[in-house]
Amino acid sequence: MVDFFAQHFYILCLFLIFMGFLSGFIDAIAGGGGLISLPALSMTGMPIALVLGTNKLQASVGTAITTYKYWQNGLINFKTVYRGLIMGFVGTVLGSCLAIFIHNDFMNYLVPVMLVAVFIFTFFNKNLGVKAGKKRMSELAFFSLFGFILGAYDGFFGPGTGNFWVIAIVYFLGYTFLQASGYAKVLNLKSNIFSLCVFLYFGQVNFILGFVMALGNFIGGYFGSKMVILKGSKLVRPFFIVVVGVSILSFVFTKI
Repeated sequence: MVDFFAQHFYILCLFLIFMGFLSGFIDAIAGGGGLISLPALSMTGMPIALVLGTNKLQASVGTAITTYKYWQNGLINFKTVYRGLIMGFVGTVLGSCLAIFIHNDFMNYLVPVMLVAVFIFTFFNKNLGVKAGKKRMSELAFFSLFGFILGAYDGFFGPGTGNFWVIAIVYFLGYTFLQASGYAKVLNLKSNIFSLCVFLYFGQVNFILGFVMALGNFIGGYFGSKMVILKGSKLVRPFFIVVVGVSILSFVFTKI
């Protein structure tokens, strides 16, 4: 496939636009768009650091439009997440720097295990996130702690960050899936932009392929966010379970 795309640039562009659309659409609803965009960019034959940097560029565009749509509909209060943005800056820069110098292949084995835990937990808790639940941490402590941890993870590896944010917000803060999706987008956007800056500094971004894929991501993010705002948590929960399940399978089959 790498050789084919090397000889057919316009087909590669159409492929990236389509995969960008799917990534943006799914990410807007339930997170996990990176599990589509990263393998797609890997098919270009670029080195892993360049794939990660280019992915941050295209993802930033789609996440920005999704975040705007959530904010426009009153689903995001930026005062709530400012600690997560600050600590996320530290974590994301640290994770991105590590990704430049340390090979992260081992994450392909660790992440599926974490996603299986998320899948089982969500599947067997039928009412989780459908209605507001129990608050287990203060917002200050939660966004400070998870802002750093998930920011570092997103900068170092990335796939599944949106899924981890959604389930963490639903469980620890008692938010619905709809509310959690909105805040997950803000924090994902933060990580994407901070991480992108690091990759830009080290020259690890392909602007042509990044902006081509960003076009599809922009469109997918727009329509995905409109759908989830109209349908609410009853759409997000099943979609979330399906996305996590497919993500697990994609990790498994790429290693067989």
